[in-house]
Amino acid sequence: MHPIFDYQLFSIGEYTFTMTMLMGLFLVWLLSALLLRTIRRVINRDGKGRLLKLSDKGRRMSIYLLARYFIWTVAVAAMLEIIGIHISVILAGSAALLVGLGLGVQPIFRDIVSGIFLLFEGTIEIGDVLEVDGKVGKVEEINLRTSKVLTRDGHTMILPNHKFITENVLNWTHHDTHPSAFRIQVRVSHAADERIMLALLTAAAASQQDILNNDPERRTEVRFSDFQDKCVVYEVRFWTHKKLEAEQVQSDLRLAIQQQIREQGIPFPKD
Repeated sequence: MHPIFDYQLFSIGEYTFTMTMLMGLFLVWLLSALLLRTIRRVINRDGKGRLLKLSDKGRRMSIYLLARYFIWTVAVAAMLEIIGIHISVILAGSAALLVGLGLGVQPIFRDIVSGIFLLFEGTIEIGDVLEVDGKVGKVEEINLRTSKVLTRDGHTMILPNHKFITENVLNWTHHDTHPSAFRIQVRVSHAADERIMLALLTAAAASQQDILNNDPERRTEVRFSDFQDKCVVYEVRFWTHKKLEAEQVQSDLRLAIQQQIREQGIPFPKD
């Protein structure tokens, strides 16, 4: 072997770190980085060499993340072997410690398994608008253990992945091109004319540009919803693409209805 490969960079007791080890570490790192770069290029192209559709972006990212975790795990194991640290010896010598550690990290392991399911199944993808724990937000990032969700207030929630698997999560959409339905309720006095109210609510919804009014499959629906002791309840069900901003769309619709009610002189319920 060439003398340069046997050159000792440093030694600690009986352990010696040589130039060969350093080059081995560099080669493993370089091959891992090149492999990941190749995988990224491959998954971003279909069989004809064209870029995949934008709707496949979440699935492409999921595949790349799984490949990255696997490749770097193997790379780290190889690097440890190169510098003389044998994984099998470590595992055999610390079996009892690993059992105790395994019991302590069960929640973390559960989150990791949940993250793998999320990345493989694609039930929740980057860009989806979710309702979790009563809060609505858009998925910004899906990692192996946690995910980041941007709320309507501009705050970032870091959620453990098991929440998306074991708890009830309302996914408003998988694709931004699909609208979602929302509802508001309006309470007025029993003296209000039902025909006027139904026409008023329909006209108010039709005046809102963020509400779909020309889609025959997603028509705005106005209903006489309920009788109560001091009032009657009407419900407006509408469709919109503004999922993350749905509260603002609901507010605009309420303002339009309020204005129409005042102009028509329709009485509100009395306390």
